[in-house]
Amino acid sequence: MINNDVSQGKERVNVPVVNELDDEKPSAFGYTLVCIAGPNVSDSFNSPFYPGCECHQITCVADACSCMQAYGPCYDNSGCLLIYNQQLNDYCQPVFECNSCCACPETCPNRVVQKGLQLKLQVFKTKHKGWGLKTQQTIRKFTFVCEYAGELISVQEAEKRAQKLTHETGNYLIVLREHSSENHILRTHVDAHFHGNASRFINHSCNPNLVMVPVRVDSIVPRLALFATRDIDVGEELSFDYSGEFRVLSAREQRGECKWQDSLRELGKEPKSCFCGSLNCMGVLPFDASLYMQ
Repeated sequence: MINNDVSQGKERVNVPVVNELDDEKPSAFGYTLVCIAGPNVSDSFNSPFYPGCECHQITCVADACSCMQAYGPCYDNSGCLLIYNQQLNDYCQPVFECNSCCACPETCPNRVVQKGLQLKLQVFKTKHKGWGLKTQQTIRKFTFVCEYAGELISVQEAEKRAQKLTHETGNYLIVLREHSSENHILRTHVDAHFHGNASRFINHSCNPNLVMVPVRVDSIVPRLALFATRDIDVGEELSFDYSGEFRVLSAREQRGECKWQDSLRELGKEPKSCFCGSLNCMGVLPFDASLYMQ
């Protein structure tokens, strides 16, 4: 074991680091539980933007809680995501949790992502993908696992950082795209290179066991929450799709995701190979090509 807790006591549970392959240690970074403001981003991005409920009882219920009435219950009694099966169309139901303006206590069942990491996870060295993150306990389908935290940055800053990326530096920049029914796209850029949490070690997979869901608590800017898409066994590596799409892509659309490779090569950049080992592996890691096209 290299480190018994990479979070240095910031998480509610320790996140140990192990390397059974060589003597390498993870590169240094600032550990943060939630997203922080990057360059030219105001700290006010995390200010409440909608009124809270007046529920003074221990448990908010759908027929009385104004938050649930406005946005619908998003979790069951055990905290598992309810809306995931509803995203089989092009667009998804938004997730809004009770926030700091609400009268309900921390035990409210509509407070899940904001409670942070609750599961026993472990950072480990993989054979072909650098560092990874695996679970030390079974995880039930639709359970919240962790938040992808880092620096919240503007599109201009994201473009600048993308231009500097190399195979050696690694890529921790995630661009989440939310598609609205009006065909508008809301983009959220989070970079976990310099500041992040345990989620920065999660590798991409073309057949992932986690899905990234935008969850809003105190801000119009979503928190990038990772939920289990199926039951996950003890010791299994965690993975999600780096494309940042929160919708189910058809096979035809998935094949189209690789069209940006030619554009990257025209800019003198080679796509990074994917080693997820999935039967449907695309062969390369996805990335938002628009960050290179300026």
